Amino acid sequence: MIFNIAFASTDGVNVNEHFGRAEKFYIFRLDTDSEDYEPAGIREVCPSCHGGEHDVSGFEAAAEILSDVSAVVAQRAGPGAVRFMAEQGIKVYQIPLTAEQALCLLMEEKQWEVDKWRYHTKN
Repeated sequence: MIFNIAFASTDGVNVNEHFGRAEKFYIFRLDTDSEDYEPAGIREVCPSCHGGEHDVSGFEAAAEILSDVSAVVAQRAGPGAVRFMAEQGIKVYQIPLTAEQALCLLMEEKQWEVDKWRYHTKN
């Protein structure tokens, strides 16, 4: 299966952004059958977190821009953002590693928790 995964990152290498402060998300296309992945673009968003205060319309805009992804990986994410994205069918993971390391962990999880991934399929 093919999944689009969004990474909150400043450089496309490290998962180093808080979900609500991210200005862009790097998208990777993950093929779980071949266990391979490839870059699939960058999506720019307006940060929804402003000094501890959250703008729900920012969450809505991010969810719309990321509507074709199955999961978002961020360094950190607040419970409001996690809950809002879950309501949109997008799982949020907090994995402060490199994007490559995070993809490896997600592939391992897919192998062990197949039903969880099927639930998040956007295909």
